[in-house]
Amino acid sequence: MVYETEEEQLDAIRRWWGENGRAVVVGVVLAVAVAFGWRTWVSHQRSQANGASMAYQLLLNQMNAGETKQVAEIGREIIGRYPTTTYAVLTSLTLAQQAVDRTDLDGAAAQLQWAMEHSKLPELKELARVRLARVLVAQGKPQQALQQLNGDAASFAAMVEEVKGDAYLALGKRADAYRAYSKALSGYAKVPGKQQLLRMKLDDLADAGTPKK
Repeated sequence: MVYETEEEQLDAIRRWWGENGRAVVVGVVLAVAVAFGWRTWVSHQRSQANGASMAYQLLLNQMNAGETKQVAEIGREIIGRYPTTTYAVLTSLTLAQQAVDRTDLDGAAAQLQWAMEHSKLPELKELARVRLARVLVAQGKPQQALQQLNGDAASFAAMVEEVKGDAYLALGKRADAYRAYSKALSGYAKVPGKQQLLRMKLDDLADAGTPKK
């Protein structure tokens, strides 16, 4: 499935984790318990998972209620107390978006870097990487943004190409930007909103897309 925005992808991951996260944690815990018999470790991991789950649900409730200050406070607590959980990574992505909304690009970059370094789920790691690249472009660091996008991110291929286009454009590489936007347009074949935006970007670069004679 192709999502129109990274937020839709993140929401899908949130829903999946909400439905399956506890089962995943329990499965890992039981596997370790069988292999090593670390009862204390198992008990601690269960406690961490349950505590993080409840705290994250509270964060989502506050986010849905528009209580941004409370979201930030709960988010810092989740990351501080449960840094090894997927809930902490999801929280970091949420705090990064809050930082972007208030134009705190440095804060957003720090949260996204943390999410990349701590995520055990490849999808979340790649989502954080794409968002970090977008923030770097906004910070006036397009070359660093391109370096972030060098790896494989098949789940977000269209998003990657769009951000690459933005980075190339910021570097004055109009032909490269045109090619990247064209690839992004193909990737968003079933997303009308994104197609419209990308066609506008391509129209602005029409001269760059014209083959030289």
